[in-house]
Amino acid sequence: MTVYVLIREDQNDYGYVDTAISGIFQDERIARQREAAERMRAREQGLRVCDEEESNPDWQVSWTIEDHFVS
Repeated sequence: MTVYVLIREDQNDYGYVDTAISGIFQDERIARQREAAERMRAREQGLRVCDEEESNPDWQVSWTIEDHFVS
């Protein structure tokens, strides 16, 4: 079985990154929906969100989804 892990990274003003698991999902579509909702909520709170195509190092929060096989 494959699970989809939603990973959040927070970067402080000194460049240190804190990584946490935001959720684990069986359905990739639901993981992507949750990622989009989290990004929107962060923007509403005034945080600088790192987008995949953005190369700007000046971000505060970022999300990625990794797929992992679980037996």
